Amino acid sequence: MAEEKKDEMVPVTAEYEVVDQVDDQAIIELMTGQTIQDYVYSFKQGGRTIEGLTLAGINEAANRRGGIQIEEVKYEEREHSWIATAKAVDTITGSSRYGAYEQAKMAGSRQDPFAFTKAIHKAQRNAIKQLIPVPVIREVLNFYLHRKTQNANAAPQPQLPQTGGNIANAQKAAFAIANNLAAPLEKKGVTKEDLWNYIKRKYSVESRNDMTEMQWTQLSAELKAAETSPKLLDELCQRVKQLTAASQESEVPTPEESADSGNTAPSGTQPETARAQEDPF
Repeated sequence: MAEEKKDEMVPVTAEYEVVDQVDDQAIIELMTGQTIQDYVYSFKQGGRTIEGLTLAGINEAANRRGGIQIEEVKYEEREHSWIATAKAVDTITGSSRYGAYEQAKMAGSRQDPFAFTKAIHKAQRNAIKQLIPVPVIREVLNFYLHRKTQNANAAPQPQLPQTGGNIANAQKAAFAIANNLAAPLEKKGVTKEDLWNYIKRKYSVESRNDMTEMQWTQLSAELKAAETSPKLLDELCQRVKQLTAASQESEVPTPEESADSGNTAPSGTQPETARAQEDPF
């Protein structure tokens, strides 16, 4: 039996458009703080049933198997798309696989705020899937197909209409990811205040209430990417530090301002309203 190559480049593409549509929805649900619905897909094509795992299902299978991790993520921005490549490693066997994905920046006629995140997640999906043993895939597939069938047979629940709560969901998702990143950022010398100052300058806002739903979703995508890759985390830290340094250089107080500051309230007694605006996390 031929020895398995440890660094084999395997081209991976989504075989069916419906699979990407389901995974797009899963990524949007993840980024907006919703509950991911679909771990499997099942549909008819050419007289046969096509079944498989969605992005969420692949991640679930990888967690059950254990030992599979993303070691490297690279991305490139083009005029109309993002291209991402990811390297997944099986720490148990030493095998590794690469996955790639090109995601269009436009969703129909509209700008897709999740395009970058979709490219990153799908590249990781394509890499991880190749390392999961078939028995594990089949186990997860059967489990969620059975559960999906049970849910389909249950009485349908009324769907609540989408409201202005979308911006609240996007905001909550950004808060959750920012809190998850707090410790890793602190280790690299980036405080929550540094992160908030970076966000304020990037989006030209003074308060979290000034940010739009689009801005919150874009921020969530940026933070989520940093959470999934050490390289992207380092790049986020570098951007924050560069902006902080530039801001400090441009805001050196004059002697008069320094004197005036002596008449202000002691350090640590910032009013609650100002503190709330300075640090939304």
